[in-house]
Amino acid sequence: MGLVVVAFVLSGCSLGNIGTNTKNIGTSSPVGETETFSTKALPGSLWKTEDGGKTFVVKSQVDEKSSITKADILSIAYHPKQAMTIYVSSVDSGIFKTENGGNTWTPISFPPKKIYSFILDKNDPDNRMFASGMVNNWGKIFRTDDGGVTWRDVYTEPGQNTPITALSQHFRDRNVIFAGTATGTVVKSTDSGETWKNIGSNINGLIGEIAFDSEENQVVYLLTFSDKLYYSPDGGMKWINWEEEKSKEASMVKQKISNLNAQGPMPSGIISIMSDPTRSGVIYAGTNHGLYRSTDFGKYWSEFNIIESAKKFPIRSIAVNPQNPKEIVFVAGKAFYRSIDDGATWMTTGLNVDRGASFVTYDPFDPRYLLMGLRNFK
Repeated sequence: MGLVVVAFVLSGCSLGNIGTNTKNIGTSSPVGETETFSTKALPGSLWKTEDGGKTFVVKSQVDEKSSITKADILSIAYHPKQAMTIYVSSVDSGIFKTENGGNTWTPISFPPKKIYSFILDKNDPDNRMFASGMVNNWGKIFRTDDGGVTWRDVYTEPGQNTPITALSQHFRDRNVIFAGTATGTVVKSTDSGETWKNIGSNINGLIGEIAFDSEENQVVYLLTFSDKLYYSPDGGMKWINWEEEKSKEASMVKQKISNLNAQGPMPSGIISIMSDPTRSGVIYAGTNHGLYRSTDFGKYWSEFNIIESAKKFPIRSIAVNPQNPKEIVFVAGKAFYRSIDDGATWMTTGLNVDRGASFVTYDPFDPRYLLMGLRNFK
């Protein structure tokens, strides 16, 4: 594990395969060690695996003129009804769409230069998208109803220099959209972005992600980046900081907080979260120093025994197989990790790429396939 096997297949454009358990992929004659185990980082912002992460194939053209090749991937969204149709947002290269699983991409224009968050509206995925950006230093949420031909702003922050850093649509009640800002403001829309109301009064920090429980409609999780997880049992009307709640409980029963935390305190430095797609109350947290899971809506946590060297890198993204909750994947640094036994053991794949891994997700139509995005982290 640790050696990266590389080969190139020519089919209109150059494609690279990267992985750990494959030899001389796509070659017609033997090649030397220098060519097989290449040390040169491969370009490309999107990579796909069809074998559980043993090998990855680039899904963006290796072309200096192709903007998606060097795009820093922010998020990946799948069309809810059409397999192979995928949308990708990037930090400052716009939005892209593919209708053939990533073989070719079509750029979608977005007025601001930089995107902070993006969602594909599952009510009308062929036409409607939301993205947040800055215009003249004003943080705004934009909506398109014609597939990106035109955009209009549907929310604006009252003060300058406050970007909207998180957007999330409820996967069942699709008229419900949550948004969070870099200063801890949380707003909610119940009419697909036409009107908004404030729902966060005790949140501090940059809101990085908002996630929903797999079964309980009103349960919402909110991450303040590199800090803590908040839990709402009532659709965002009340946000609970579990560490504060446990302190109150300890005071009421006259116990030390360490006793209540015997099952595991909330980890520090959380930078990514993932709500289990099949099990209510189960939430994963990637931190600057490890991977954790809670089975009681974020109150108590247990740490996974991941590869020790992976703890030296931020865990940027986590995914759980929607058909098998014992299969967990995450990315850290320039490596991909996969467990098929609920975290007891891990397969690791080194990635011979030019940037760090930023996003990983299962294809909801066929979880044998995963997409991984890359990004420069400054």
